[in-house]
Amino acid sequence: MLALRSVVAKAIAVASVIVCVANVPARAEEPKLATFLLFAGTDLWRDGAFLYGGAFWAPASLDRDGFILKLIFSGGGYDYPSDTLQTKVGGTLTSAAALPGWHVARDGFDLKLYAGPVAQDYRSTPYDPGSRLHGSYIGGQFAADIWYQPNAATMIAVNGSIFSVGPTGSLRGAMGWRLFEPFFVGPEVQGVWCNNFQQLRFGAHLTGWRFETVEWSAAAGWELDSFQRSGLYARTGFNARY
Repeated sequence: MLALRSVVAKAIAVASVIVCVANVPARAEEPKLATFLLFAGTDLWRDGAFLYGGAFWAPASLDRDGFILKLIFSGGGYDYPSDTLQTKVGGTLTSAAALPGWHVARDGFDLKLYAGPVAQDYRSTPYDPGSRLHGSYIGGQFAADIWYQPNAATMIAVNGSIFSVGPTGSLRGAMGWRLFEPFFVGPEVQGVWCNNFQQLRFGAHLTGWRFETVEWSAAAGWELDSFQRSGLYARTGFNARY
């Protein structure tokens, strides 16, 4: 519970920084085309809590074809039942990645592909000899973000990543409609896997709610995992362009 409170407190602090920075009046000499995007968010469920943040940099503009760099940092804690110790184990994971990639933007379609190094650190309390991941690792990550908007009122998004560490991966698909301006709302499904652990999520999302210069998103639903556990999950995210 203390770990969850700590992650939530850090998320609020990061959000406050982004909102304050985003609301600084633009100077006349600043470029019209945004080349930086800062983002952060939280991912909470019954047995875990994570905080993430990072930045995109596209020298030609975030809205044009060309090179793009994604920097992402994340960390948090989770619980799982250990077959080896026959008790609940608390784990922590911290991760950092630098992912150069390429951005393709067309009318209503946006594709980003990345590949680069990732560093991760796994710890458990008590120490679990049955877990394959202990200590620090350097590996590679491949990721893709797809956004398709056939018209002003409809969107489809697919996001996925694969890490060589583990290996681990995730895949999310979502659809949305502008039922209530100015954001999209609709269903989502997500899968996460790592070694002998798998998690499946079914929920609803709210995407693209702009408040001042910060764009917000949120999701909530039901998750179940390979340890025969289930419960609610909630996710929040926000970003600001410069």
